[in-house]
Amino acid sequence: MPIRREYPPNAVEAADVKLGRVDAQYTRVLSRLLAAHAMAEKLTALGYERAIRTLDNSELEPILRKNLGEERKHARLIYRALEEIGISQQAADRSMITVIRAPSFDAPSYFAGKIAGELDFLMASLSVDSTGLIMIGVNYKDSSYAPHARAAEVILEEEAEHNMFALEQLGQAIENFGREAVQVALRGWVPRAVNFFGPPGSGFTYDCLRFGLKARDNNELAELYVTMLEKKCGQLGLEMPRLTATYPHSLAN
Repeated sequence: MPIRREYPPNAVEAADVKLGRVDAQYTRVLSRLLAAHAMAEKLTALGYERAIRTLDNSELEPILRKNLGEERKHARLIYRALEEIGISQQAADRSMITVIRAPSFDAPSYFAGKIAGELDFLMASLSVDSTGLIMIGVNYKDSSYAPHARAAEVILEEEAEHNMFALEQLGQAIENFGREAVQVALRGWVPRAVNFFGPPGSGFTYDCLRFGLKARDNNELAELYVTMLEKKCGQLGLEMPRLTATYPHSLAN
C-alpha cells in the first residue's frame, strides 16, 4: 500500500521550519537528509579535486575543472539550505561521521580518497554522477521542502552534462584500456553504485516518503540505475555484473 504523503511539493519554506510550523520529526528527518546530500556533493567535489591532482590527461582537465566548480557550487547550495534552518556546515558534517562509514557512502568516499588512475576515475564518475542524477531527479526535485526542490533544479540542469560525459567515456574507455579491463572495473564499481541508494524499507526512508521529502524507496531508484546501466553495457558489448539480491549488495559471482 502506498505511503500517504502528508506534505505536497514545495509546501514548506525555511521560515516554516524555524518557526515550528511543521512536525518536529519533519525537521529532524529534513536535517539528516540535507546533511547527507551535502556530504555526497562535498565528497564528489573532493573526488574531482583528486582526479585533477593525480591524472595526467590534458584533454580531460578542462572537463574535470568544470565539474569540480559545479560540484562545489552544489555543495554550497545544500549547506546554505541547512544554514537557513540553523545548522552549520560543521554541525551537518559531524552528524554524518557514522553515516559515511555505511555502504551507501562507499562510492563517494572511495571517489574522494582512493581513486587511482584514469579508468578508476571514469568508473567513479559514472557511478557517483549517474546515481546522484537519479536520486535528485526522482526524489528531490518535487520535495515538499521548497529550498531543496529549488536546489535540485539547479543541480539537475548542470549535472546532466556530468552524466552524459561519464556514459560517453565508458565507450571511450573500451578503446583506451580494452574491454577486459573495463569489465573488471565495472565489477568493482557497480556494487558501490547500487549501494549508494541505501537500504530499502528503512524507517528513515518511510519518514522521508511520508513527509514528501522523497518520492520513491531506495530499491526503486537502484532498479532504475541498474536498468540504465544494463542498457548501456548491452550497447557496448559489456556484461552487466550480477549482484546479490539484498542490501548491501556485492558481486553474486
